[in-house]
Parts: sequence; structure tokens; C-alpha cells
Amino acid sequence: MLNAIVIVGPESQGELGTPLVCVEVLGRSVIERLIDELRRGDVENISVYRGISESPSCAEIHSASPIEFCSTETAWGGAAQRLATCKDSGAEAIVVARVAGYMDFDLKDALQFHSEQGLAVTRAFDDEGPLDLWIVSPAGIKEGVDILSTQSKVEPARYFVRGYINRLKDPGDLRRLAVDGLTSRCGLRPQGTESRPGVWMDEGAQVNRDARVVAPAFIGRGTRIAEQSLITRCSNIESNSQVDYGTVVEDSSVLANSYVGIGLDVAHSIVDGNNLLNLERGVTMEIADPCVFRQNKVPHQGRSFQSPVSFGVGSGPFCAS
Repeated sequence: MLNAIVIVGPESQGELGTPLVCVEVLGRSVIERLIDELRRGDVENISVYRGISESPSCAEIHSASPIEFCSTETAWGGAAQRLATCKDSGAEAIVVARVAGYMDFDLKDALQFHSEQGLAVTRAFDDEGPLDLWIVSPAGIKEGVDILSTQSKVEPARYFVRGYINRLKDPGDLRRLAVDGLTSRCGLRPQGTESRPGVWMDEGAQVNRDARVVAPAFIGRGTRIAEQSLITRCSNIESNSQVDYGTVVEDSSVLANSYVGIGLDVAHSIVDGNNLLNLERGVTMEIADPCVFRQNKVPHQGRSFQSPVSFGVGSGPFCAS
């Protein structure tokens, strides 16, 4: 039996306090995509842990399969207790991942490597060092020993990840992930259908016949693009957003549930509701005029994390503490 423990946090909170892995990128959050990968790797039981004080904005995850969600005082503490339970239940292997970024990896290959090494713990590495992804064989851990503590005390087998890794340390990395997904530089693929080469549209997206969408670009679920608007240069407009009449969105990300007003030129930026982050200048502005930028009010659909993005600096994905 193969189990998995997914840990969200701890993260730096920034102004709005949402981990970047909880934000939609090309239609789904990084954490949802990881759970999909675990399911494809035949993981039977998945437990998702978040610390109450660490990731307050993480809400729901959409999945076709049951997932156990746990909010504890600290994510690591809850995960350690869960690991002990997995050991008692006879789990052969446990995948442990602290999710703070995006990584392309082959789970089945990692599991085979772990089995061949014959050690209790395997940890993933890349060129920059250790990653917060482990495979643990509970049978190899002594009774009464905290498995998470053992991971830091016992020399693990080293599994080298050759795939794409984006540590999502800051919003600029979030923007880069969207671009890399649109240009096929990583395994992240846009949701929805490719309406024409390089242009992806998710369910319910509406683009006015007098608007232009220049490939590559992504138009998210339930999004509306008004007439005379232009979406270009690897821009992504996430779910339930609206780009109004005559506005140009160039080399930018408009995050879920955001409204972008009439006649604007948004370039090299991230829009999150009434917040605008210009990546070239590294400046964040809160726009008071709701006719310019605002957060859309839409019914909760239980689809993914629909929370504001923290514009603070993250702690890095899958990296050493």
C-alpha cells in the first residue's frame, strides 16, 4: 500500500498571506497538480496538512478521489503524527512532500529507485541541493522514532530529479511558471482545450469576436474578454476574470476573480483583484478605484484555491530548511 502526505507551509505570509502554490496557474493550482501526479502514481491515500497559523488562505482542493484534509497547529507536527499512523497500518511506502513550488518528476521512477537502494529514506535532490520530497519505508524506522526527525538525522538515498523545477520564491517565479507552461518548457499544461494553435480556453470562457488573443495565451474558466481587447505575449487570464473594452494585457498574469477596466495597458505585471504588481519595477500598488481594478464577486465553485496571492517572498519549494 502506498500513501502520501502533502504539507502546505510554512510560508512567508506577505501582505495577503496566500502560498503561491495555492494560486491558479493556467487553470489549476500547483497543489492540485501534485495530487493529480500522486494519483497517477497509484497512491491510495493522500493526506493534506496545513498549519492553522501558516496557510490561512488555503481552502479547498478539487479532486476526483477522496483526500483527507487536516488543519493542525503546525503542518509538520500533524504530518509526523500521520506518519506514525501509516506505519502502524502497514503502509509499505509513504511519499512526503512539502509543497512550496512546482516540480516535474517521475514518481514511479523515484519509487523504483527507493526500492533498489534498500534504505529507509530516499530524498530528492537537484543541482541546487536537497528538495523537500521524500520516500519513506516505515518498516525501516525504529519504534518510537519520529520519522520526520529521522529524515534529517539519517543519511538518505539521493534521488536526482532531472525535470523542470520552479521554486516559486516570489511572484516573478509564478509569472515565469505560466510562461514556461504556455511555451512547453515544463510539464504543466493549460486546462481546457486548444481552440487554435497556442491558445487555450477553459470551460465557459468568452472572447468577444472583436477581441484579439495572440498565441501563446490562456483564457480561464468563466472568463470574459471584451471587444477591442488584446491578450498577447504569453499572458494568462485565470478563472472568472474580466478584461474590459479596449484593454491590452501583454506579458502579464491576471489572477482568478479579477476585473481589469476599460482602455488600460497592462504589461509585465500580475493583477490580483485591486492589486497590481509591476514585475519590471518590483512595485505593488493597491488601486482604490473599482472601475480600474477590483476583485470580482463570484459564487464559490469548490474548484480550486480562489484566494489572493501573497506578493511577499516565499521560502522556496522542496528545498532544505
